[in-house]
Amino acid sequence: MCIRDRDISNRTKIYFIGQKQGVGIHRIRLGNLENRRPFEAKGLLDANNSIYQVRSIKNADIIWVRVRPEFTTDSERKKIEKRIHSRRSNTHIINDISVFDNYDCKDTTFSIWKDNNINCPDFLSFTLDDLARSFDKCINNVQAFIIKHSKVIIRTNNETGGNGMYILESKCSKKEIIDVLTILRIRCKAFIRKRSSTRIMCVQFINSDNTDELIDLYRVHISHGKIISYYAVTSRLDVFHSIDMNIDDKNKFISINEYLCSNISDMEQKILPTAEALGCNIGAVEFLLKNNEPVFIEFNPMWGGNASKLGFGPEELRNYLENNRDSLENRIPNIYQFTDYQHYYKSLYEGIHNYYRNST
Repeated sequence: MCIRDRDISNRTKIYFIGQKQGVGIHRIRLGNLENRRPFEAKGLLDANNSIYQVRSIKNADIIWVRVRPEFTTDSERKKIEKRIHSRRSNTHIINDISVFDNYDCKDTTFSIWKDNNINCPDFLSFTLDDLARSFDKCINNVQAFIIKHSKVIIRTNNETGGNGMYILESKCSKKEIIDVLTILRIRCKAFIRKRSSTRIMCVQFINSDNTDELIDLYRVHISHGKIISYYAVTSRLDVFHSIDMNIDDKNKFISINEYLCSNISDMEQKILPTAEALGCNIGAVEFLLKNNEPVFIEFNPMWGGNASKLGFGPEELRNYLENNRDSLENRIPNIYQFTDYQHYYKSLYEGIHNYYRNST
């Protein structure tokens, strides 16, 4: 998949580095790229008149740190840091490993956002040492936090996909709090030897303004200070992903994406600082709307999940969107642009090239 390092001054040379890519024995294989998405390799190849992958870090104009954060250990971070350290002065780094905790640790993300007046949920966090020193105090703090916000999420600070996540409401007992903290304490102990930033956090649950019992989640993809794509999904679940949508909610899915298309320009000045504050060049920010204002809940250094592999919702919904494309594409162009994956990634890499050329 690599084009040989032979070319031409007006093309941008990109090098990928991650847990395997760039550090392991097969480090030049794009197949080892973390968070690789379907059609991404083809999209990069389609963009090769502008940008192409190089085999040697020494030849790179751009180094893209591509990791799966939840599986990236402290030792792997050190290996990546060692390889890129001497390159920072003359190479553009995408999502430098030095800002890893800023997006991987949700409590760190929220702290930075609050320091920059970016709207996000209230939270508290504590370490295993905090629990060991004063378990009762931690219980009391969580209990007070639940009373304050009525409904909260208690979770590890650096897992994804709903793992290590529990929801407690004001009616919960002290025993329920103790049980959840005990489970998370064990979970943290399993991670902390390899991921020393692991903590427990308690997060305000943002209730929906909706009257239909659905929660609407918005996701915007950012590259180098520009919004490049966006979509919204909806579900009756408290914690969900795009695949969890129901065919019965297709009209709501369409309406919230129409709303997003109409309002994304007005939201831009609130969305873009979420990446900049964290020191990230590329990523996806998720938010809910509360009183028509975005409340930002997560930043991912790559994007897509199930939406970038399968499309939106169950097969029945995906078929509906395809069969009704002629009537829907003008209403929700964002959905069809995102799911044209090969062209999407071609545009992404051409945009990275353009940014680099315009900034040097």
